This record gives sequence, structure tokens and C-alpha cells, in this order.
Amino acid sequence: MTQNAADTRSDDAQDTVILLHGIGRTSRSMAFMARALAKNGFAPLGITYPSRRHGIPTLSDYLEKRLDDEGAWQPPGKVHFVTHSMGGLLVRHFLETRKVRLPVDSIGRVVMLGPPNGGSEVADQLHKLPPYKWFYGPAGQELTTDARSRNQALPYYEIGVIAGSRGWPYFVANHMVPAPHDGRVSVAKTKLIGMKDHIALPATHSFIAWNPSVHRQTCHFLKTGQFTRS
Repeated sequence: MTQNAADTRSDDAQDTVILLHGIGRTSRSMAFMARALAKNGFAPLGITYPSRRHGIPTLSDYLEKRLDDEGAWQPPGKVHFVTHSMGGLLVRHFLETRKVRLPVDSIGRVVMLGPPNGGSEVADQLHKLPPYKWFYGPAGQELTTDARSRNQALPYYEIGVIAGSRGWPYFVANHMVPAPHDGRVSVAKTKLIGMKDHIALPATHSFIAWNPSVHRQTCHFLKTGQFTRS
């Protein structure tokens, strides 16, 4: 099995957690989350995918092959997903379009960190600009609120959404994104019809996957199907 930077599988872990980063990043950005998951008895597997080169449907094909190559569906227990930003859109498309081919009984829970489920107001403002198109590629055009309004299939699995509510240091975003927001996505736009639970924490979009409170809430949802308010 290929070892990724965010892959710290242990032989005695029962449930696998697939980690999917946001656009323009790699599995290394999920390394702190992977460590927290491993400490809580999960087997994290970080997947780096070419987020800037393809649209979400093609990235779903890539993800399917990677998971098959890694034998992700072979270990005992459930297979969960923890995603950051656009990784949430990718896993939604992947699980929905592969429903008839996946071992549904093995699919566990999904935790999304700062997902633009309803689109990103920043993408609305910038998606037509050449620098944005160059950097974010085809998938960047799928992050607008208009694009996401056409992709709202009800999930058949349990989803927990953690939104960030700290916009600092994205000062410009205060003029683009309705508060509260994480600097890229408003809390309102992270929500998804059919989600199991939702919580907002004081974290910024870029660093939400590094936040210890986010780690605790993620592990709690994967184990219980809900976030804790204690």
C-alpha cells in the first residue's frame, strides 16, 4: 500500500477514514487531522488528487481508482470520509454517482469542514477572472452558488458539517461574504439539505483542519453521528 503523508494506519484500527483535502492542496494539509483520528482508534488514509486539473466528475473517477488501488474497501469496519472545502463536493459526487457499485453497507459517516455546499460567495465574485481560472482550473467553476444550486441530491449516508465562523485574516472577504463566515464560505452556505448535524466553530477556512476543537468534534461525529455541545 502506498504511504501518504497523512496516512498513519495501524493494524488494530477497525474503521478507515478517507481524508480529502481542498482545492489546490495535498494530503499534507490534513496531517494534523490524521493524527487526531489515529489517536482515537481510526485508520486515516490521506488521498492527494489533482484538484486544479479536472472538474469534479473526472476527479470522482480518479478517486474511485485510488480507493480501489489502496484496497480501501477491504479492511474490517466502516469506511468514513473527512473532507476540507471542495473535498466535500467531491465525496458527495463520488458517493452519489457510485451508489450502485459501492459496498453501501461499508460506507460510514462523512464530516465536511468548511464545505461550499451552497457555493462560495468569493467564487461568485472571482470565477470569471483569468487568474482565478488559471489557478483553480475546471473545478473552480463548480464552486459558485449557481453551480451548487443544481447539485442538491439527498444523501443516503450520515453527514456532519463543521463551518468556520472566523473570517480573520481575510479582510476583503468581509465585503464579499455575509457574516458569519470563514473567509471563503458563509456559515449559511456550508449547510446541506439532508445533513445529520451542523456546528459552527471559531476557525478560518484555510486552517480549520488544524483546529483541535474541530478534531474533537470530527471524532465525536464519526463515533456517535452527532456533534457535542458540552
